[in-house]
Amino acid sequence: MKFYIGLDAHCKTSTFAVVDANGQCVHRETVNTTEKALSHVINKLNGERYLTFEESTISQWLYLHLRERVDELTVCNPVYVAKKPGAKTDFRDALHLAQELRTGHLQPVFHDSSHWHQLRVSVSGYLDIVQEIVRFKNRLKAVFRSEVLNTDEASFYKNKDRVKELKNPSAQFVAQNLYNQIEFLESEKLKFRKLFENNRKKYRPIRNLMTIPGISLIRANIIASIVCQADRFENKHRFWGYCMLVRHIQKSGGKIYGNKRFYGRRELRNVFVGAAESAIRTETQLRDRYDILRAKGIKHKDAKLNVARQIASISLCLLKNNDKYNDNYLEYLKERKELRRQFFKDNQH
Repeated sequence: MKFYIGLDAHCKTSTFAVVDANGQCVHRETVNTTEKALSHVINKLNGERYLTFEESTISQWLYLHLRERVDELTVCNPVYVAKKPGAKTDFRDALHLAQELRTGHLQPVFHDSSHWHQLRVSVSGYLDIVQEIVRFKNRLKAVFRSEVLNTDEASFYKNKDRVKELKNPSAQFVAQNLYNQIEFLESEKLKFRKLFENNRKKYRPIRNLMTIPGISLIRANIIASIVCQADRFENKHRFWGYCMLVRHIQKSGGKIYGNKRFYGRRELRNVFVGAAESAIRTETQLRDRYDILRAKGIKHKDAKLNVARQIASISLCLLKNNDKYNDNYLEYLKERKELRRQFFKDNQH
């Protein structure tokens, strides 16, 4: 007998809702969020067990502790879970997840139990600090702009003497506080570089990624931590969508209603677009590609995005094949592809 288990998990308590193949709820229970309590509920079910819960801060912990206790575990993306009308309760949420799992309407989120999880945690901490720095910098600029003061100078965030230009004493106090917080966060961000250097020595894929023009130590760590297993991407087009580097046309009834970005990882988009900015300043084939596109009349933004997609494709290829990049790498890929095609053609005969 098949059981479809929806789990609405929180830090203190978790609620189970179990439905059978016909969609009938056969069990419901709320327990403390501990490995023993969660496992006890699942072990009560005798049959094929399919479990799902939404991606959250504790989803990796749940994945590691429950994946061996069920026949199939799906960590679903809450963005794609259909909204259910009516009052919101833990049981209704769990039951809705179970029914969506039974009908195959859930979009899975990648999780694994390999060594890459440690890298993911460190990169996530780094990105959080970067995000906080951006927030404090925006607040600091807002304080100066409220008194119509220029904030475009290159050293603005390091020049604390600019506080004296503010007329409002309260604004001076706030600006000084923001300068201090930015300085502290910048010093904390530098600590991650040593950790990323150790990752470069430890993981060969990171070293391989750094051979690509525009891919620095930090960018290589981010790419490796998010991608983890390159084989989960069928082709470069799927990877471009995951990196939010392409847009999909919205079409209905023969009419086009604009386009929309595929839901993916914005961190990868920022990494590859930033890498493209760096690569077009070098004397490599990537720069040649950019120049050719510009000569055809393509705008700078679109040409840069094209280079970003090319870097993303190369990164995926390096991760899949454990290769290093050189300036003739694209020609090498074409030759290898032709050799494979000829090999399969010969074997068919």
